[in-house]
Amino acid sequence: FGQPKFPKQYPATLDTWADPVETDDKEMAILRPFLKNTNLETRGLKLTYDANRDGWDPVKFHEKVDKLGGGIVYCTTRAGIQCGGYNPKGVSVFILFCALRH
Repeated sequence: FGQPKFPKQYPATLDTWADPVETDDKEMAILRPFLKNTNLETRGLKLTYDANRDGWDPVKFHEKVDKLGGGIVYCTTRAGIQCGGYNPKGVSVFILFCALRH
């Protein structure tokens, strides 16, 4: 047990950053430092869903990302603000449906 085996159970750090991964492209290199102590810290990342490319449609979103495991959401608002989030468990329509029912 401990942080190396279960990194997603520990809070995000504010003073240490993840190192780059060889496969990171320009956008992934921006996000990588924030993945310190997560289960994605050393894994290669890939762009799975892009609303501008794949369509602004929740069905298309779930077709692309459901059941793929942990991931990152990254967006830029119309005002140019960059924001995002990390989900160690991944996305599933069933999970979202159950959360909305309760």
